[in-house]
Amino acid sequence: MPNAMAHRYGAAVGIGCTIAIHEHNNGESSARPVLGAAGGALFGTLPDILEPAFHPNHRQFFHSFAALGLVSIGLYKLYKWEPDDDFGKAVRGVSMLACGAYIVHLVMDAGTPKSLPLVGGI
Repeated sequence: MPNAMAHRYGAAVGIGCTIAIHEHNNGESSARPVLGAAGGALFGTLPDILEPAFHPNHRQFFHSFAALGLVSIGLYKLYKWEPDDDFGKAVRGVSMLACGAYIVHLVMDAGTPKSLPLVGGI
């Protein structure tokens, strides 16, 4: 079962590599992959902050396939959003990092023997 460090590392690698591939495909080069990896590491345990892992059956709504779907829809909406000002762009970037890290966390948990509940308790 992934622990907090594994979730942080998985989110950092997943998000950093995704941004690097996106930049490579668009002929860009910046520090965004490194910043994305740092953000992924920061937000990699967000589901466990919402539902602390005090016992083996802690996975409820915030660790469910329903939450995975909702966060994925949110990430898609953020990806399509084109803010006009720098503040909006910053909010979009940080929100996309948080959603991406949340998704990586849940995908890692889904691959464990306990997996994720469909909806879980609220």
